[in-house]
Amino acid sequence: MENRVFSRFNIYDQFGYLLVGGIALMCVAFDLLLLEKLDSTLATSVFSSKNFLVLFPLAYFVGHLVQAMANIVIKENKASFSDSEKKTLEEAKKYFEAGSRSLQEIYQLCYMLSFAKDITGQVQTFNAYYGLYRGWKIVFGLNSLFMLYLVARDWFSLLNISILAISIIMTWLIHKRSKRFYSYSRRKTLETFTILSKGKL
Repeated sequence: MENRVFSRFNIYDQFGYLLVGGIALMCVAFDLLLLEKLDSTLATSVFSSKNFLVLFPLAYFVGHLVQAMANIVIKENKASFSDSEKKTLEEAKKYFEAGSRSLQEIYQLCYMLSFAKDITGQVQTFNAYYGLYRGWKIVFGLNSLFMLYLVARDWFSLLNISILAISIIMTWLIHKRSKRFYSYSRRKTLETFTILSKGKL
C-alpha cells in the first residue's frame, strides 16, 4: 500500500515535504522524550507501520509548514550570477526574445523549459535535494534552539550539551549541503537549456 501511495507523489513531494515532515515529527517525538512528556514505548508504537495512514498525511502537512518557514527565513541570492551564467542567460534572452526582462526572469524561463524537457531527471532531482536539505536546515536549526533551552534549564547537563552539539553540527552540515545542491540545480538548469537551445535534445 505504501508503494502505491508514494507512486502518486513526484520526487519533490517525497523529498521536500514527506521526508522533511517525517524528520520533523521524529525530532518532536525525541524532544518530548527529553521533556519526559512521552513514553519511549508509546513513541515506538506511534511510529509503527500500523499508523501509516495517519503519519503519512501528517508528515506531508508538517513538511509544507517547514518549507513555508524556510521561504521566510532562508533567502538565496537569486539575482547573483557568475560570469559564465550571465553569458548563458544573455544567450537565453535572445532565444526567448525577451530583451526587456531581468536575468533572474530569464533564468526562470530557462528553468521552466529545462524542467519540462528534463529527460534525465537531474534538474528535478537536484531541486528536490535542495528542498530536502533546506527543510532539514530549518528542522535541526529549531531543534538546536530547543536544546539550548534544555541546556539552560537543566544547568548544563552533559547529555543535553552533547545533543545540542550534535544538532548544531547537523545544522551546519545540512546548510553546506543545501548550498551545494542549490548550485547544482542552477548549473544543471542552464546546462540543460544550452543543450535544448542548440537542438541537441
